[in-house]
Amino acid sequence: MPIPTVLRHKVRYFCDGAVLGTSEFVNEVFKRERSRFGPNRRSGSRKMRGTDWGDLRVLRDLLVDVIDC
Repeated sequence: MPIPTVLRHKVRYFCDGAVLGTSEFVNEVFKRERSRFGPNRRSGSRKMRGTDWGDLRVLRDLLVDVIDC
């Protein structure tokens, strides 16, 4: 499916992903909110699963029911 179609059908990343944007943007938010994450977490940006999302990244890695269109 094309990215615009997938995004219209699947809004979970907008709700559960916490932060959605480019790697640079997500990592910037992660650095600002570093105290909210455990000491073993080294970076904020996580690839989105389910299709080729280009440079879109999320702060939380969603492992279950990524796309259910």
